[in-house]
This record gives sequence, structure tokens and C-alpha cells, in this order.
Amino acid sequence: MSAHKLLKQTLARGGEHLGDLIWWSLSDARVDRGTLTTIWQEAGLPGELLPEPPTAEKAFKGAVREVQVGQPGRLLRLAKDTADEVVFGVVRETRAGDGTLAYSQEARVTLDRNRDVVSTDAPAHDLVVDVMRRFDVLKGTHVPDDVRRTVVRTLGTFAAVTLRPHGGVYWTPSPFALQVRRLQDAVQRIGQSTVCVLPVHRSPEAEQTLGEVARGSIEEELGALRTEIDGFLALPPDRASTLERRLDSFAALRARAQLYRDVLHVEVETLDDQLDQLAATVGRLIEDRARAA
Repeated sequence: MSAHKLLKQTLARGGEHLGDLIWWSLSDARVDRGTLTTIWQEAGLPGELLPEPPTAEKAFKGAVREVQVGQPGRLLRLAKDTADEVVFGVVRETRAGDGTLAYSQEARVTLDRNRDVVSTDAPAHDLVVDVMRRFDVLKGTHVPDDVRRTVVRTLGTFAAVTLRPHGGVYWTPSPFALQVRRLQDAVQRIGQSTVCVLPVHRSPEAEQTLGEVARGSIEEELGALRTEIDGFLALPPDRASTLERRLDSFAALRARAQLYRDVLHVEVETLDDQLDQLAATVGRLIEDRARAA
């Protein structure tokens, strides 16, 4: 029996479905914008969770980074970055053997920010040719990091909590079981990527472990919000909308805490009181801004 099946059988023992463990591996995960949008729509996932469309600047800088890899003695260096253009120089580095280095520029490649066009003074240069080729691909393509961030952002809307300090393995509560499987279907249609979803059923061990993780997640977010509001008291933000968005954050945190209470029977002590106090503080800051306007 495979380790995956054994783990699935073990986690399936117990009572009602508490939720799912989910982790993934992205492989050959470059995908053009149109394909990703179609995959997302067909999986029934919200379009607002898709990454921002690729831009010419991001594609240009990404192409330069890719071409730089594996080029000892030849460097691509940022030479100019203004509102109108971004220029990289192709530079050859020569070691004289006496501890000194000499540099000579072989080409320059430029992105016109106003027209989203790349040009060069050395069209036959091999690195320049490679940069322009990759730029043509990347300007309509999402890279694996775009996909990874989209998966993480989507899991956040499923009230997911990470089970590892740096992410990688998440638990999502049972009310989002259908959405999790839609996400699994979508990601597994991108290249050779795989997504593992393991149901977790109620048992004393599962409830205790997941309860501790969920409580810790709420407490961490509450602490971050409290620190941010303290900063606002010392230096109020320029825009009232910044404060108003914090009220939305309080409501979302309260709803997530209620979900964890319902599924895992865990509570964060005095959470509601703390959120009420923070909301009242933000309300006073908004009123102060309105009076000062």
C-alpha cells in the first residue's frame, strides 16, 4: 500500500468530516493567461482570485533574470530605469589575473514603457536574442510563482490555516470541501502539477491538533491587527479607506473564528471583546478624520 493511501486511511478513521489537508507540487506550471482563465472558470472558481494579467515590464525583467542564469563572465546589468524606459546592458567581465577586473559593454536592450516594446542596439547578439524571445513568451504567460500565490490566496478564502511555519501544508474546514476539490481540479490541469487532498475526520487527536493550530492562527492575526491599529494611533493613515478596510478585516476574522468554533469547538479567549475594542478605536479615528476634513 502506498504511503498516500495509508495516510488517507488513517486520517479517515473517526467521526464526522472536520476538513481536508492539502498540499501541492507545481511542475511545468507556466501557463498562458487565456488558458489559466479558462481552467479557473471551468473549475467554478471566482475570477477575482486570478493573478493580475502579465505586464510588459514584468515579462522584460523576468526574461533578463532567466537569461542571466548560467552566463559566467557575462552580466546583464540594469543601466537605466525611468518613467519612460528600462535599459539593461550586456557586459563582459574579464579577469586580468592580477586581481583586477575589466568590463566592456557588448549590447543594450531597452523596454519602452509607453509602447510596451523591446528594442536593442545589437539585434544579432545571442543574449539579446534570448531576452527578446523570452519576453515575447512571458508577456502573455503566468510563471509558477504566479500560480503558487494564486493557490495560497484562494486557500485563504477557504479559511485555511497552515500547518507548517513557512506554509506548504494547509488545513481547510469541512464547509469548503467542494471548493477545495475544485481548486485541486484546476491546479492539476496546469502542466504536470499535482494536488493532494486528504480528508480528516473527527477524533480526539485530530480535534486537539487542528484546534491548537486554528487558535494560534486567529491569535496571530489578531496580534498583527492590534499592532497595526497601535501604529495608526501614533500616525493616522492618509486615507480613510485604509481605516475602513480594517473594519472589514475585523469582520472577516470574527467570521473565521466562528467557523473554527463550529467545526473544531475551539475559542480564542476574549476575541469578540478585543475585536469590539479595535473596531471602536478605528471608528473614532474615522470620526476624527471626518471632523478634520
